[in-house]
Amino acid sequence: MREGRLNLLMSLFAVFNDNDRDDTSYALARYFLQNFDRLDRLNIYDVMDSCYVSRSGVRRFCQSIGFENFSEIKASSGEWELFRHYFLTYPRLEGSGSHELRRDLDALYGQIDGLMRTREVDVVLDALRRCDQLVLFSADSSSMSLVEFQRAMAVEGRIVQLITESSPAADAVRELGPNDLLLTVSTSGAFVRRQRAQIQDSGAFKVYVTATQSPELTRLFDTTLLMARNASDPSPLHRMYASYGVAYLFDRLFTAYARRYDAQFQPGGNSPQT
Repeated sequence: MREGRLNLLMSLFAVFNDNDRDDTSYALARYFLQNFDRLDRLNIYDVMDSCYVSRSGVRRFCQSIGFENFSEIKASSGEWELFRHYFLTYPRLEGSGSHELRRDLDALYGQIDGLMRTREVDVVLDALRRCDQLVLFSADSSSMSLVEFQRAMAVEGRIVQLITESSPAADAVRELGPNDLLLTVSTSGAFVRRQRAQIQDSGAFKVYVTATQSPELTRLFDTTLLMARNASDPSPLHRMYASYGVAYLFDRLFTAYARRYDAQFQPGGNSPQT
């Protein structure tokens, strides 16, 4: 069962990165990526000829990445402009002279440093320690930053499940109970709006990480970590918070967690081996 938006570009790159060059799936993913800017104009016969695959082979590939058929992939052609906007809006703003990345990042890091001194962070750290299951629920734009947090928490004995929009495991979110923690990351709030049903149905303790203030959305959660107030999409700051902001916040959360709970940092704790 899939809910919300399925990102074709992310799915294609996953196949492209994980398969051998002589694999049919690799060839199809590469072809669609090379022609992403004209998906709606592709002809299935051109796909078959270019990738040396049958019509049924194209259909199987589509279904393997969550799309029913070739027509559904063509219908995702609008992603091209969405991704162009996401990646090019800030460079355009920076080129106008009104913004400078280093200055904006200094402000971003300062805001998050201030957030780390709040009661809300203490609540989250305690929940990270106490919960039975820990699920990160995130838009694709922030997923790479969260993979690092997932790996880091493993060394603290906390196994984190990461669910992104390209492969939303609805049951994993809905089946969480009151002793579990659901950490939802959506810098602009759009992901939460698309996934509202899953979040509402979950019985977990719910934490919202965002960079856009919205009382309508924060009411869905038990507590909120607000990195900024106005990084909504299509704000030029959206990508900056989705990439740098999320990465920095979760690095700070891991550091705070380790220093609070890891025996190595306690009085008399063992020093790392050399």
